[in-house]
Amino acid sequence: MKVYFVGNGYDGCYYVRCLQPLIHNGWDGTKTSLASQRATPEQMFQGAMNADVVVFQRPSDEMRVQVVDLLKQAGKIVVFDNDDTYKPNSGVPYQMAHAEYIEKIDKNLMDFVKKADLVTTTTEFLAEEYREHNKNVYVLPNCIDPDDWDEPLKNETDKVRIGLVGSVTLNGDYDIIVPLLKQLSERKDVQLVVFGLPPKGDAFKVMQESHKKEIEFWNSLNIDWQPLVGMNDYFETLNELRLDIMLIPRAENYFNKCKSNLKFLEAAMLEIPVIASSFSDGNSPYDKDIDGTNGLLCKTLDDWQVAIDTLVNNKEIRQEMGKNAKEYVLKNYDIKSHANNWKKLYESYFNKK
Repeated sequence: MKVYFVGNGYDGCYYVRCLQPLIHNGWDGTKTSLASQRATPEQMFQGAMNADVVVFQRPSDEMRVQVVDLLKQAGKIVVFDNDDTYKPNSGVPYQMAHAEYIEKIDKNLMDFVKKADLVTTTTEFLAEEYREHNKNVYVLPNCIDPDDWDEPLKNETDKVRIGLVGSVTLNGDYDIIVPLLKQLSERKDVQLVVFGLPPKGDAFKVMQESHKKEIEFWNSLNIDWQPLVGMNDYFETLNELRLDIMLIPRAENYFNKCKSNLKFLEAAMLEIPVIASSFSDGNSPYDKDIDGTNGLLCKTLDDWQVAIDTLVNNKEIRQEMGKNAKEYVLKNYDIKSHANNWKKLYESYFNKK
């Protein structure tokens, strides 16, 4: 059985959802390593036509929707994969402010879901969205590949380095702990680190305009600003930040209930203890994994204050929690133990042909 993965320009998503199962099952795709060039349209066509199973990761444009019928006529099994919702009313400020654009993407995604032979995604919560349009929906959780992570680098300064990484810096999620962020910014024993902002200057001018409010907020604080980097440099850059604690605040909205626990997995690989949001219905991305020994969950601002003070003031607890998190993630989310789940699922459809 030959499998070909078609990405959509999101290298971070492609790495987790395509590249990991691709490498560990000996398959092919539009990229075959983090450093490789993306396939040309001609190479992509040839790769798809040579495959038995063609997996599309976040196929959000009309052209990919139109290709499904051609591939199925050619006898290919077509798989839809995605790890985020694109519902316009999901609760994300950027998406709600660009509703017409998001509605178009969502329509394309749902049109593809209806045509696909099977659908894969990251969580049961997001799977329910797709089951409205396709009965063959399966959850394949995100994993980590230990081979991609170096030994954790440790902070040797006299300040506790507290980081916020990724979408929480730009999606408005940090709003739920703004008073604490302002306090932390003023503390002499703490250094706030923000990794996920566009570089200062013209490189990401569109992003700077669309997230002007968020960038102005972070500029008002005393932070160590780490600009976005390519996926090929992400693991090393995150490690070099030498974080002692990672904060993952999430607003309780539909979008965040669809998200996975990926940031917890990444922090764990570097033995960084996480403080993350818990939701009232138990459907935050972290509710099912974090248990107090491998991280801390918070529902109220007071919870966040207590959790932050606990970890800032106790290095031994931080270190033990980080080690517990890594042990937990390696036991439950190592791609080497789970890559066969992709293979078994695809084979179950391939063998029906």
